[in-house]
Amino acid sequence: MPSSGLGGKCLSKMFRINYILIISWFFLAACNRTEIMSDSVYGDPGDGIDSIPVEAVLAEPANYTDRIMAVAGTVHEVCQVNGCWLMLRSLETGDGLRVHTEIEESGEYVYTVPTDISGRHAVVFGTLSVTEEDMEAHFQEDAPGKDPALTMIASGVRVSPEETR
Repeated sequence: MPSSGLGGKCLSKMFRINYILIISWFFLAACNRTEIMSDSVYGDPGDGIDSIPVEAVLAEPANYTDRIMAVAGTVHEVCQVNGCWLMLRSLETGDGLRVHTEIEESGEYVYTVPTDISGRHAVVFGTLSVTEEDMEAHFQEDAPGKDPALTMIASGVRVSPEETR
């Protein structure tokens, strides 16, 4: 029996429909593509160091004092004069610690952070310690009345591009 060619036409039509669907999917995917923004890094990026939530550090500061570490939290305030310090806080409790940028022997800051990063998630890399008097005096000039007992001298800060809510 001669074939009517109907099967071949159906396959050809299905192939065209699948082809159109695949091309359409690629086109839509390209149109919906979102730009992936990366974190901003100031100072040493602290690669390879696992971060500890600021809540854990504040709950048991003796376990973390005087060691190099990475602490994660939300930037609450930033020095509006130089970007030389920030307050890193927990969203849940509001508790936090003060983070200062490193200072060179010449008295210059190794790096500073932008003054508009409040509300963003950050990871700071450095050494946690009890507040030193010279740092406290400088901090009280910029933000009087705030007196956290813990500070961190940060060799670097990694800040996310979006605000945390």
